[in-house]
Amino acid sequence: MIALSNKSIKKLIGSSVAATALCASGAFASPVITAYKVDADIKHIGVESSHWRKAKETEIIAYPQTTIHLNDKKANTLNDGNKAKKVKVKALTDGQNIAFKLEWADKTQSIQSGNAIKNTEFPDGFAVQFAAKYDDPLKLPYIGMGSVDRPVMVYLQKAVAKLFEPNGNGEIDKQVNRANSPYFQKDLEKFDIDVAHLARRSYQKAFVAEGFGSMTEIKDKSSEFLMDMKYKKSAFSTSGWEGSVVRPLNDEYVKIYNDPIPVAFAVWDGDKMNRDGLKHLSTWIIVEFDGVASNDKLKKEFDKPLNNANVKTGEELMKTHCASCHNYGKVNEAASAYMAPNLSNIGGYSTTPYLIESIREPHNAIVPGYNANAHSNFAWHYGDRASGMTSAMPAFDYLTEQEVLDIVGYLKTLKAEVE
Repeated sequence: MIALSNKSIKKLIGSSVAATALCASGAFASPVITAYKVDADIKHIGVESSHWRKAKETEIIAYPQTTIHLNDKKANTLNDGNKAKKVKVKALTDGQNIAFKLEWADKTQSIQSGNAIKNTEFPDGFAVQFAAKYDDPLKLPYIGMGSVDRPVMVYLQKAVAKLFEPNGNGEIDKQVNRANSPYFQKDLEKFDIDVAHLARRSYQKAFVAEGFGSMTEIKDKSSEFLMDMKYKKSAFSTSGWEGSVVRPLNDEYVKIYNDPIPVAFAVWDGDKMNRDGLKHLSTWIIVEFDGVASNDKLKKEFDKPLNNANVKTGEELMKTHCASCHNYGKVNEAASAYMAPNLSNIGGYSTTPYLIESIREPHNAIVPGYNANAHSNFAWHYGDRASGMTSAMPAFDYLTEQEVLDIVGYLKTLKAEVE
């Protein structure tokens, strides 16, 4: 296998070809979010804080994640043909912390009860993801779970009803059944007050991950953060959620300085039985700090437009080299649905360098595939995390640099329409 160096990737992205190429440029440009500086302490900021008025709103797009379908016919039917979602994002910093606020439309408010049986109720939710290592813009972590030696931090909140467990140990012996209770009116009122003040917060968790199967919750309080989530009903426009997260600029997992950083966003729709990988996901989005002069290479090299990619040629090359294993868009006849990742929205949540690397060095970011027992004929990788994993996809190192560029140009067009 021929390893592709950063120099080679840069050459691929920046190479020049004939002027007759079908340009695939402006449509792929990613937005930039600006983190505005405020004088006040934002460590405990929520979605309704007046400080958000200082920040400029940036619209990003989250695409349906279609790499793998759940083993759930009803959920798959509900999400068939999902369109991309607009998510409005603001960012603030006080010099010690950084905060993000998200707004997205959702006509149905889905809140999971505190004692719901798994897989019977599904809450709305959102997540903000940080790349722990981002010094090399051509080697950012795989979106969603990170990749080996490229960890991510994920902050996740779900809309889960409060559960009364004042000691924080998950004990629910003080729950009250309002339909069958010895409590009188004043006792119930007191109970409601206790719940409001002492109940467990709605689901808020922080995870660190370094590839599929490695996602681990941080429970030792080494990652301080605060999340907030509120549903806004509207009679004049589409109702939806507001969510926020705040974390220190620096901790042992992610160190953020004044240079641009990559951040990604995800939202879940409980009414459509969204959970796990069934969600809407953005690509890596650059966040820069207002008023800070930076010459950071991340901003210069990150996901450059493919000015010289011939999309039509790339489409033909995909049919020749990829369609026998991958489903994508309307191309789903040759390959089994379980043979390889579905690429239907890969252009929405994957960066140009990642796609190039995946073609040349597919073992660097491995998607685990379906249950090996259920689909034993369709292994997506060999080995395990302990011994090392190798992708079942061969390295297409025999393709020319221009052919890879053309394929990536076409892949970047594979994404759902925006609702």
